Amino acid sequence: MTRGLRTAVKARHLSLVTCHIIAVLLAWPALACAADPGPAPPPVPEEEQRSRPAWVDRLGLGGFIRADYYSASKQLDSQRSLPGLTIQPKALPKFGTWGDGKVEVRITDQNLRDPNEFRARLLEGYGNVYFGNVDVRVGKQNIVWGRADALNPTDVLTPKDFTLLSAKDEEERRIGTTALKANYYRGNYTLSTIWLPIFNPTTLPLSGAPGIQLTQNKRSDGDWTHQGFAAKLDQTGGEVDWSLSYYYGLDLFPVGIPISPTQVVLEHNRIQMFGADFARNFGRFGVRGEAAYVHTQDPDGNDPFLKNPYVYYVLGVDHDVTEDLNVNLQAYQRLIVNYQDPFQFQDPVTRNVAVLNTIFNQQMDRVQEGFSGRIKATAWNKTLEAELLGVFEVNRASYFLRPSVAYAFTDTWKGFTGVDIFGGHLKESIYGFLEQNTAFFAELRATF
Repeated sequence: MTRGLRTAVKARHLSLVTCHIIAVLLAWPALACAADPGPAPPPVPEEEQRSRPAWVDRLGLGGFIRADYYSASKQLDSQRSLPGLTIQPKALPKFGTWGDGKVEVRITDQNLRDPNEFRARLLEGYGNVYFGNVDVRVGKQNIVWGRADALNPTDVLTPKDFTLLSAKDEEERRIGTTALKANYYRGNYTLSTIWLPIFNPTTLPLSGAPGIQLTQNKRSDGDWTHQGFAAKLDQTGGEVDWSLSYYYGLDLFPVGIPISPTQVVLEHNRIQMFGADFARNFGRFGVRGEAAYVHTQDPDGNDPFLKNPYVYYVLGVDHDVTEDLNVNLQAYQRLIVNYQDPFQFQDPVTRNVAVLNTIFNQQMDRVQEGFSGRIKATAWNKTLEAELLGVFEVNRASYFLRPSVAYAFTDTWKGFTGVDIFGGHLKESIYGFLEQNTAFFAELRATF
């Protein structure tokens, strides 16, 4: 079979899968009414609950194991047809009323046919201590900022692994950062101060062009110049929830710097982020907004190997159409300060690296605009779930789509299937660049 014919067959297969999943979403209200299997299963009898050893409850042991299949990897390589296996145990021990903790580990092999794909990683490992209206958390942890849906301009503290293969990658791609966080509570207000002594960068699907070697300076040695600091004032419980935030530290996303015609180093430079967000509900409608100004080490925009300062904001509304159907729509805009066209450089090495920097840091255009949306539907006592997630970048007509369906067979077993679709008519766009990561996936997960 020729390459062109294989590509056509693959595209037709993905289109058929996508059409079937979208058809399920569109027909959801009828399915929910016509095929309701009856009441939810009864709760676990009390005598069965008592059969669990007490030490299991004290340690808060749990987690999940999942087996999955992806038709392509997310690493911009030639890997295809990947069977994977992941075990993710966790413990939530309690130390009386004064403290508790969490330990969560991911042991995964994203391609069982490749002996080099085995990974083990500590996702979170921290302890909490409570002192009245103050609590302190120390250790590796996920610090999530922002009230918008999926697109969060202020979410600059915790790294993510964008090469993770998971049906729930939005929730599971965070890989934790070492921090000391103190929260002070007063009424509806929370003041958080954060020290990040050891930097942990985001993992991106980067691969060097033929003949180009990529290395990364992760700056994870705890040097004083690599440490970060952050603070946030959060108000919840009133008519409007809101927060103000600040971060001074290294950028989770790298920029490439060529040190020779065949070598490029990925560096993480210092940034300052000033952010704010809000959320308010109006009955079944919710309005959310989030904005950030990020100041970089290249305020004049003259260095092709430094990110330019930018303003990034998101405004959206979500609506509970019914108890089983929610629609979320958002618009976003990114304004690049002192924008410079990366194609203006005459030297081919400088130009190629500058273009890659602007693609992955989404600074290809002076003003970038787009939309995101999410349709979530449930049926059969919420055992059946369907979702359509999408992002469309207007400037370069690039897009990401993820239609998916999940079904809970029991309280323990759950299955997922869907498609990740990246595309765009320009390769000089983030989703167009990631087009070869388009993949069908299926997953079976057991929670324990």
